[in-house]
Amino acid sequence: MEKVKNFLKNYKWYVIGGVILIIALLIAITLFVKNSKVNVKDDIEVKFNGYEESGTAEITDKSYEKAMNKLYARALKQSNFKNKEILDMIENNNTDDIDKANLNYTDLERMNKADKMMENVDLDINNDEDLSNGDKVQVQLKINKASSKEYRLKAKEFTKEFKVHGLKKPQSLTAKNIIEDLNPKFVDVNGSGSLTLTTKDGAKKLPDIAISDYEFTVPNNGNLKNGDKIKLEIPQELVKDINSSGSNTFEGKRDYTLEVKNLTDLNKIENLDQILDRNNTLIKDEYNSSKTIKYSTENVANYYKVNYGTESDSFFSEDDKETSQKVSPTTSTEPTNITLVTATKVTETGEYVDTEVNYIYKGYKNYKLENNRLVKDDTTEEEDSSTEKDKIDELDTELKGDGFKKL
Repeated sequence: MEKVKNFLKNYKWYVIGGVILIIALLIAITLFVKNSKVNVKDDIEVKFNGYEESGTAEITDKSYEKAMNKLYARALKQSNFKNKEILDMIENNNTDDIDKANLNYTDLERMNKADKMMENVDLDINNDEDLSNGDKVQVQLKINKASSKEYRLKAKEFTKEFKVHGLKKPQSLTAKNIIEDLNPKFVDVNGSGSLTLTTKDGAKKLPDIAISDYEFTVPNNGNLKNGDKIKLEIPQELVKDINSSGSNTFEGKRDYTLEVKNLTDLNKIENLDQILDRNNTLIKDEYNSSKTIKYSTENVANYYKVNYGTESDSFFSEDDKETSQKVSPTTSTEPTNITLVTATKVTETGEYVDTEVNYIYKGYKNYKLENNRLVKDDTTEEEDSSTEKDKIDELDTELKGDGFKKL
């Protein structure tokens, strides 16, 4: 004990000086920590997406969250927020479980002050669009200097530059690529053929474009026959959208020629004779001779018409001629429906009446064309002329006006 007293007596001022130095160091460290600016520059990472000339850049979610939490933690400390549990949660990027309702009044007030500080913080990426590999983008952290000093976060401003890399090269597309991707198919019958474009599984070469929104002009659609060659042109609007999509570029001519093939020849379907016999039965039942009136019938010609849906929804008529040449890709095709009628000369004679000659037609509408046969279903029904005609030319004109063609 005596030795300690002697030591303090001999070295009192050294001890006092040491204590003062330690206190001063602690104060200095505290002030340094309190006044130092948080730096999140090294935390920032950027990712690049898309294709050359249209690529994009963005701060990764993980690095953005980490940086913003660091900044928020600094804002809380700067606001004298003392809740260590909350501070630890923020610094560990575990903010989902923070419930402000559990905070006391003082903590809530200080947290609100920190929130206002964060409103003056801007962490963003510049020139982040229309990028190519080798370009440079910048991430900047800025603090609003116009804000009140009380709400100015002590954070180190920075500009960090990143070099663009990893962008894909756009795929070049031609008219041929696009048309073949739409599964072009000629349907209906020879002489009344139509082109369909289908995208059952989506347009594989244009996954980001709603291809069904575009119309392709098909010359003479609805009147095509095997051997015809049609020039299909890519819509200008589609070319524009392809070039602006980023993932593709259009090259070459806008047109592509297709040869019409695989259309069914209606004269060669397997059950044509049976179908025409059904028409003859209708005619004979209608014009059945009696004791006083005799009918004789003579078939003049057979006519057909192609429809989508029911006969009343005729695919091709004079009024729709221009519209029918516009084809949009669909996910499926409608079945081919055929109306087949027989034009007949009917001669009426009788003991007490003058001989009379008229022209009529009878048959059935809405046969389905399947596997080279005309198939009857529950939509198939009788079809006949509304009035009798005095001349075959008059009947022929009426039929053709309704979209019929000679078989």
